[in-house]
Amino acid sequence: MRIVESEGRPGVAMLAVCEGKVALVHVYRYPVTSWEWAIPRGYAHYDDASRSARTELTEELGQEPNELASIGTVTPNSGVLASHVELFVAYYSTIPSGQADHYEVTNVKWINIRTLYNEIARGQIKDAFTLSAIACAQAHGLMAGLADNA
Repeated sequence: MRIVESEGRPGVAMLAVCEGKVALVHVYRYPVTSWEWAIPRGYAHYDDASRSARTELTEELGQEPNELASIGTVTPNSGVLASHVELFVAYYSTIPSGQADHYEVTNVKWINIRTLYNEIARGQIKDAFTLSAIACAQAHGLMAGLADNA
């Protein structure tokens, strides 16, 4: 069995950062029947993953980032899904005032890196895209800069 999502176009997940903080969105995930705090993410809107990322960030955080940088690709379940998700870091010069899509995202919080790591260690953040984006950002040397600002 093989599942192809979004006609094979890449999904996106974005580690949004501003002032030493990371944005997490609160969403209900029906497949696991629970609420999750996770980074903004979404299915492909376009063939261009960076354009899809900007659209998702505008929907979930209420504003496009000042800068968007690719940090890698993840295959979410290569045993069943024939898809991949492009990971980005989205840089904001000011924290957006709030999300645009209140139906999809119930809340947004911006937390410092120490709090983020503590929530991961306590099992409060389990989302694979969030964990993957943090690992890729770490591999690119980006997390140390955030920790310096915490």
